Amino acid sequence: MSDANVDEPSEVAEVDDGRGKIELVAAIMLGLAGLLTAYAAYYGGLAGGDAIKGYSQATISRNEANGYYADYGQKVAQDTNVFLQYQIQVESGNDAVAQVVRERLFSPELEVAYVAWNELTGDKDVPTPMDTPQYVTEELPQYQTFFDQSTKEFDEAAKVDDQGDNMDLAAVFLAVSLFMAGIAALFKVNKISMALLAGSVVFIFPGCWAIAKGKGWIS
Repeated sequence: MSDANVDEPSEVAEVDDGRGKIELVAAIMLGLAGLLTAYAAYYGGLAGGDAIKGYSQATISRNEANGYYADYGQKVAQDTNVFLQYQIQVESGNDAVAQVVRERLFSPELEVAYVAWNELTGDKDVPTPMDTPQYVTEELPQYQTFFDQSTKEFDEAAKVDDQGDNMDLAAVFLAVSLFMAGIAALFKVNKISMALLAGSVVFIFPGCWAIAKGKGWIS
């Protein structure tokens, strides 16, 4: 009887010591997972806002590009109509009227292109001056500039959006890790508690990987 009574306190001490270690690890994991979750949520929110701003700016630039392209289309239509009227007068033998049309209605761009086109006698592949390389308007380069700018801004916004998605993914992994660490100390069976803590540690790693990807530290 005396031997049994002596051994009981040491066994209880060992059990208490094991629970103490489990609770310590659980507390550490709770703190670490909590900090990382807050970090991921914060930068995920920032990325979401930046992505919205980027998409909005890309839309503004694309609208500017579309406006310049519409102006370009109107100018081409106007010059085409003037040129056709000029040609009708030339082919009808009304050279004086044709000259008036050319002097008063030809735009500077049409005049330059017409001179180049007129030297291409017999070239059926270039039906009008507007089809020559010499027909250059101010609106078309502006359209191309804003179109390229909007494409770049959209790509940058999409990249930021992807980074935000990775932060959201990190928050999911870390939330699971936080949950498992939180309930690990509630179980009285050490093996169950240790298994939950191991799972908490496992979920920390993909969470950190997603944060690193969201920050652009890895591709």
